[in-house]
Amino acid sequence: MNLQDIRDFISRMNAKGVPLPLIRDSKTGMGSVSLTLVFLSSIYVQLALLNSFAQFFKGVDIQNALYWHGLCLTLYFGRSFKKDGNKVEISGDDTKAP
Repeated sequence: MNLQDIRDFISRMNAKGVPLPLIRDSKTGMGSVSLTLVFLSSIYVQLALLNSFAQFFKGVDIQNALYWHGLCLTLYFGRSFKKDGNKVEISGDDTKAP
């Protein structure tokens, strides 16, 4: 399954009347799946923190919530390391000996 398959699936669902609510990215102005995952995972972390102070939500583990949030943040911020299909090079040459 590649990105085009996911886009086709979302388009078919929207055509059938099943909307997928996404959070808009301020840079692109379009709905972003990765930003939506970051938002939902941050809510999950907040529920896990509440669970650690008071036993309101049983079964929400703080460690798994933080792992999931870190994975979603990596997905969201990792997309900025590619632009137009080319890898962005980091400036500076660290391979030279001092």
